[in-house]
Amino acid sequence: MRRLNMLFPYFLLTAITGMVVATNLSSPAKPEPKSTAAMYVCGPCGMEIDPQFAFDAVINGKTKYFCNPGCRDAAQSNAAQSNAARTNAAQTAADGERFPGRGRLVDVVCKMEVNAAWGITSTYNGKSYEFCTIRCRQRFDLDPEQFLQDRCLVCEESLSAIETFPATYLGTTYQLCSNEHRAEFKRDPAGFFMHTMWGIPTWLYYGSIGAVLVVSFGVFDWLSRRSVGGRTTSQPVRVHRNQIRGEGERWVAAPSLQIRTNPDGTVALPILAGSAVMRTETRRSAAVGVLMWVASAPANTWSFLTRDSDRFDLLGVGWIGAALRSRVFRFLMQAIFVFAFLAIIVAGLFGHQNPALNIAPIMTWTIWWGMLIILIMFAGKAWCYVCPWDAIAGWIEKLSFWRKTDDGLSLNMKWPRLVRNILIATVMFVGLTWIELGFGVTMKPRVTAYLAIGMLLMTVASALLFDRKSFCRYGCLVGRVSGLYALFAGVEVRAKSESICKGCHGKECVTGSDTAYGCPTFLYPGKLATNTYCIQCMECIQACPEDNLAVNMRPWGADLVVEGKPRTDEAYLALLMLAITGFHGLTMTPVWQQLIDAIRGLGSVGRTVGFSIGMTLLMVGPIAIYAILVAISKWLANGHTTQPLTYHDYFVRYAYALLPIALFYHVAHNMEHLLMEGPKVLAMVSDPLGWGWNLFGTANWSIPPMISLDKLWLVQVFLVLVGHVYSLWVAQRTSLRLFGTPRAAFRSQLPMLVGMICFSVFSLWLLKQPMEMRTSAM
Repeated sequence: MRRLNMLFPYFLLTAITGMVVATNLSSPAKPEPKSTAAMYVCGPCGMEIDPQFAFDAVINGKTKYFCNPGCRDAAQSNAAQSNAARTNAAQTAADGERFPGRGRLVDVVCKMEVNAAWGITSTYNGKSYEFCTIRCRQRFDLDPEQFLQDRCLVCEESLSAIETFPATYLGTTYQLCSNEHRAEFKRDPAGFFMHTMWGIPTWLYYGSIGAVLVVSFGVFDWLSRRSVGGRTTSQPVRVHRNQIRGEGERWVAAPSLQIRTNPDGTVALPILAGSAVMRTETRRSAAVGVLMWVASAPANTWSFLTRDSDRFDLLGVGWIGAALRSRVFRFLMQAIFVFAFLAIIVAGLFGHQNPALNIAPIMTWTIWWGMLIILIMFAGKAWCYVCPWDAIAGWIEKLSFWRKTDDGLSLNMKWPRLVRNILIATVMFVGLTWIELGFGVTMKPRVTAYLAIGMLLMTVASALLFDRKSFCRYGCLVGRVSGLYALFAGVEVRAKSESICKGCHGKECVTGSDTAYGCPTFLYPGKLATNTYCIQCMECIQACPEDNLAVNMRPWGADLVVEGKPRTDEAYLALLMLAITGFHGLTMTPVWQQLIDAIRGLGSVGRTVGFSIGMTLLMVGPIAIYAILVAISKWLANGHTTQPLTYHDYFVRYAYALLPIALFYHVAHNMEHLLMEGPKVLAMVSDPLGWGWNLFGTANWSIPPMISLDKLWLVQVFLVLVGHVYSLWVAQRTSLRLFGTPRAAFRSQLPMLVGMICFSVFSLWLLKQPMEMRTSAM
């Protein structure tokens, strides 16, 4: 069972991959519904309505239903302007040529690019149309002419009865209703090719809320019964001031201790069943390791599945161990990512500034940022291992690519004590979110390149000024965000035997050896308990003379239920990450624009100020709600704890329990971008600068979205539920560790349970909203 806990993430990944493959298999067209009497949609706004309570009007000989008189009047006005069927522009839209990229199939209702394998079609006047969902097909069937009229791209008004003004974009000419709208279109044409992606349907939304409630109280009750049934929790580990400190503290020297070894005088490295024991003095080459691994694969697989352990040392696999111990291998991996990083900068600076033609925006904001979160879940801080910013800074400072050298250009100053926390990284994270969403940099190649260069300059400057990798520890916003998420990750770097570490005289993992550096982020691996500040650089593994360090696969969330060293700055960043993940989703919905308009109307302020006020409210709001819930939790637990606890203790420790909810919603949200927008990068790699190249023969490829909406909805809902369960588990373990008694833990958890339900339901609500996607603009 423990081994299955470790393998669960990979079962989940396999299931999602299977759904992606299944959705791309050709399937027959889905049959038309027998009756659409119960399904009416208000044409102007898209709201589903009940005919018994709707406003009706006869338009072009057909009875139409509307949600309010305003929508009815707007539809009648449009119909009065034109009763024409299809114009030339409408024909090209149906052919998939109205939007950038020849040969693409586009849903004429929501403008989303579709995959023919989904099989959702409808025929009108002898022509077949493809749709993203049955909902769009039903809207089309109610009034095809509404969606086949030629309309101004700026204001969406019908063009048939007025003078038009042409504008050409990516080889296609479009008509605008006025010269002003033509000028507005030319300023940012890509911005007018966004499409609306429907959120999860109503039945799935309410069903998911029911599942959250059932899971919440079911898991809560089960965990409570387990704790009352005699399960005990470990007491906090108290480390003496003079001992070597773990993560969160700078390393300080400890007295020399006797070396402890195995009874046979060697240090054994566990390898899969059927393999020999590796001694310190023997190192196998990568080739030999691969051969031994393949030869013993059947026995290894059976042994792996039947062991009662939730850890597996990847260094025991010959070729993995040889690679991670090789400095040359890391240099080669870094070189690949440095090349890609520089290519993105060149494309952003010198390529075509239309995001539909430039690879920089989609590679940065869709592929890299989306994959980074998934990578953290499965491989922890693996990004730090190949980080191009750190690689370039290290090469410049050390004047060496892979060889260890004691010389360098750094002044080796100490990082200022006042900011030996993650305050700088937190401010940068919030600031990047403000710039990214407030100024639309995700659609601006040159600004994307400027941000990448700015990050590089900060990393290089820090390497030249401060000792070791202080910027990675304290200042890197990517490292700090990934550091908190890595508490949940399925990989860790840990010591195998604490006694061997205590007996080590040299402490090479911290001080360095002849061939490797000491820990660059001031950690002592012998007592490392959490992933937060470990950058998985493998220096400690290469330096350790006892082969006493492991790179373990492990179950998700392992660090969140151990007694670590909670910090106030980390707690606030965790809460901000929860707020910002929701904020990202909200800014893509119509609700956000309505909120901004209301703020601007109340305060008579500009868009930037209105955006900033709205963002501030959404950043502060979740933290304020959390603070109130913590106060209620403390009040309920008063008098039932084994030791006095302050409000600060509650506030800091419970914040970590919300990380799984934030993480899994983040992944669910990113699935939209990766699976809908991501495939376009395969065509853009052949022409990364938009100069008309075709380097790999893929420039003319038209790659549709990789998953249908109905399957994407299921994946997203399941991910939210998984994150919710993990948060419940972490909260229960945290409360038991805090209070020591099941009764106090039970009482204190009730407000947090309510809060977690609210946060998860809000995540589901965001997934229900129609989202404005940028697929058609890339």
